[in-house]
Amino acid sequence: HEWTSETFKVKADTGWVSGCLDLKADKTYVDEKDNEIKEKVEWYHEWTSETFKVKADTGWVSGCLDLKADKTYVDEKDNEIKEKVEWYHEWTSETFKVKADTGWVSGCLDLKADKTYVDENYAKKSEVNDVITSMKNEILQTLYPIGSIYTSMNSTNPATVLGFGTWKQIVDKFLYCARYSKQTGGSKKIKEANLPPHTHTGTTNFSGDHSHSLRDHPLYNSDYKAGNDVLSPSYNNAAKKIFRPTEPGGNHSHTFTTNPTGLGKDYMPPFVTIFAWYRMN
Repeated sequence: HEWTSETFKVKADTGWVSGCLDLKADKTYVDEKDNEIKEKVEWYHEWTSETFKVKADTGWVSGCLDLKADKTYVDEKDNEIKEKVEWYHEWTSETFKVKADTGWVSGCLDLKADKTYVDENYAKKSEVNDVITSMKNEILQTLYPIGSIYTSMNSTNPATVLGFGTWKQIVDKFLYCARYSKQTGGSKKIKEANLPPHTHTGTTNFSGDHSHSLRDHPLYNSDYKAGNDVLSPSYNNAAKKIFRPTEPGGNHSHTFTTNPTGLGKDYMPPFVTIFAWYRMN
């Protein structure tokens, strides 16, 4: 008994074993039920006997009694019930002997995992998981140090994906390799400064029509005398001519505009959008 008690304490909780045994038929309970059935049978037998003695043995009574259970039948049923109760009692007793056998209990408990063994294995598994998690974190920290770029088609912040760091998202910017980082520039639209040197040609409208005035006065030359025609005697003689310039006038300029063209859309090379962050700390 002491050995069994010690084995129960080490291998399994005695409360658990007791709980399992409580589900089995109790010997005292079976005995009580057996006695209860016996008492009912004996009472019914006595009641039947007394009834036979009190009632008159008439044809009517016989007819009524024929409808009742025969004493022999009752006795047979009583014996049958007793046999069943005794068999069940013996079966229960044998079952208790088998169930309560320390060797059997020990054999069953040996099939179960020892609590200490299970706890130790769980602890080892937990330690292994911690080591694996730590190694993964160190590898990712090496792949994504502070200042590194993280790109993805998924909008989830890398702090959630990787489990570390503070990340700032890069929006509406192309990545441009330069001498210094975090500098911005450029524009989605082309400005005048972005155009190469060039000229435009066009045709102006007709304008600027004007006239000049010439003063009317005689020309004097030493070869000419008063009263003579200023154009004689030799009009085509260049030496005899005096030329005078006309007065300047009609100075003007022209401006023109070309026909407008272009829609002012953003100028972008072929692209595909992604999500990008850089690690701040």
